[in-house]
Amino acid sequence: MKAMRVMTVKSLLSLSLVFMLGACGSAGVETTASDTKSEDNLAAQSTVAQEETSATRTYTDYNGTKSEIPAVPKRIVSVAGSGATIDLLELGFSPIAYPYRYMQDSSILKDTVQQLNATATDIGMPTNLEAVLGRDPDLIVFGYETQDGEQAQLEKIAPVAAFDESLAFQDRLLAIGDIVDKQDEAKAIVADINEQTEQMWKQLYAEGKIGKDETAAVVVYYWNKKMYVMKNFGVFDLINHPSGMKLSPEIEALNASSSSSYIELSEEAMVDTLVSDHLFLIYDQNEEATEGFKQLRQSSLFQMLPQVKNEKVHYIPIEYNDSDLITVRKLIQDFPSLLDANPSKD
Repeated sequence: MKAMRVMTVKSLLSLSLVFMLGACGSAGVETTASDTKSEDNLAAQSTVAQEETSATRTYTDYNGTKSEIPAVPKRIVSVAGSGATIDLLELGFSPIAYPYRYMQDSSILKDTVQQLNATATDIGMPTNLEAVLGRDPDLIVFGYETQDGEQAQLEKIAPVAAFDESLAFQDRLLAIGDIVDKQDEAKAIVADINEQTEQMWKQLYAEGKIGKDETAAVVVYYWNKKMYVMKNFGVFDLINHPSGMKLSPEIEALNASSSSSYIELSEEAMVDTLVSDHLFLIYDQNEEATEGFKQLRQSSLFQMLPQVKNEKVHYIPIEYNDSDLITVRKLIQDFPSLLDANPSKD
């Protein structure tokens, strides 16, 4: 009897085990079907993502050279100045590497630099090719060449989209928009900045701070006591905007005499050269420049300038003299107050 009871118990346990396995097996079949459907969806999404990543389009650069670049770039290295690097940010692309030196000294760009540098590598200048390679980019936006054959070397790392670094910021932004296929967004930004600029000038004329027919000259003074008359870029582009101020015939003629963006000017030539109603003097604020700038302003030649006598010299810190979109907007915002700025002579 005891043996029979043991066999009966064993039989019941065996049957229970069979039923349990059957139930588990049934549940397993249902879960597997659901999992298969999810896996199919994930596989489809992965395929779409891979297709987007691998898709390319033909880009033609300013030299007419065609190249295949990613249709949707994910890892962009900016071998360019601050303008193009911030253009990329404005258009929704945070570069994974760029040359820090162009933005590291600007208080206007301080917050942006901190944001960028949290994830972006410094590629230096000349360009550190190993640093570029180490970031594994899928696109290199290329604005300048710091060493022989640099573009050819970069093309061995990733597709290169070259653009003309010397373009005014509006045209440069459109060029960057073409590279990352954000042309409409770039056009909208340009239109917005032009509207802000027009409204600013309209207000200045209405308030009588600038006469409608008054002319301007723009000079930049550097730490090494070198002075240059500007004919494009940064502050000049805002002042010489179609809604802004015109250049005097004398300044126009001077600009036409040189292909350079900056025309060197000696102190002795200031009076005869800087013929205009208003003089915009861009100055460097570092320690080396301070003493030289003070001496310039106190010199008899500077005091002879008609703009000085008429109190129409306007002083603008050099950090405003850039063409990235953040600095451009800041200059538009601050320009009315900068007209009245007068750094201490002491």
